[in-house]
Amino acid sequence: METKITKTLVALCCMLFCITTYAGTTESNSDKLKGSWIYSLPEAPYEYQDGKIDFKETDGKLHATATIGHSTYEINNVKKEGNTYKCSLLVDGSNIDVALKLEGGELKGTVTADGWEMPVTFKRDKK
Repeated sequence: METKITKTLVALCCMLFCITTYAGTTESNSDKLKGSWIYSLPEAPYEYQDGKIDFKETDGKLHATATIGHSTYEINNVKKEGNTYKCSLLVDGSNIDVALKLEGGELKGTVTADGWEMPVTFKRDKK
């Protein structure tokens, strides 16, 4: 009887461990992406080299608010394609395309403006 209870407890503990481990790994990248990030775009013109972007999910869709200089831009079309997030926005009359990847807690990618592709990196805003 004691062996049966011990085996049952061990099996139960193993199942709980597996469920907990699985739940921890199923957090989506969009969940990890949500929040505030500070970007660095050193190859851009001076006034566009740094700023802030806030990612949030509303009604199951990923949205962002970008602060560039003194202007704020709403981005309602953040789409996930494979492991890349893509969006577009209009900044001072120029169409800007952004492609980002979240790998190992690091967010980086490219910004393309008027055919000019520039690397962009992000750090979590700790505020």
